[in-house]
Amino acid sequence: MSTENSETVTGSVSRRAVIKTAAWAAPVIAVAVAAPLASASTTGPQPVPSGSASTLDGGTSISTYRGGNPNEIRINQSTSGFGFFIYDGNGDEYPAGSYYASAPTITVKWSGTGDYTPILQNLRGWTQSGGTVASGTSGSITFSYSGQLLNGAANRVPAPYVILRPTSGNTLPPTRAVVEASAVNFETIDSGVTI
Repeated sequence: MSTENSETVTGSVSRRAVIKTAAWAAPVIAVAVAAPLASASTTGPQPVPSGSASTLDGGTSISTYRGGNPNEIRINQSTSGFGFFIYDGNGDEYPAGSYYASAPTITVKWSGTGDYTPILQNLRGWTQSGGTVASGTSGSITFSYSGQLLNGAANRVPAPYVILRPTSGNTLPPTRAVVEASAVNFETIDSGVTI
């Protein structure tokens, strides 16, 4: 019988890094932006205007599981969610579903000294759109959201769940795992740990 230990990797970062990546660290991050009110004559959500938002909002986790068979790195196992909020010049949040993010993507990257095999455990509404699911000491897999990512807490969606397992043996060799999120008219945000 084996036992499973969970270890979540965290670290300290600069104020600039916190501002850039805080969306991954906190369950809710709101960014005040100036954006025009949705016109009453339009129907349905509008695309996020250029210059109106500076960051996405989301949650991710990168955890190591040791003492099991197999040992592995679990990326986005939690379902904390990914999305965005948009506010008018007065700091009032627009109603949920007023805006949509164009071409949202999440990229999972790894690099290190050991050889890992990626396993797409649960895509959760995302589709693989780039990279490869091949073993290697480094790799990158990009996912595109297959639905429409809308503003508001109620519209958050979980990120794709990816597992990295050692290709041979059961040791977790040193590696760097990174998750990046991007969409049109938003800055790319990332979260990463070194195992």
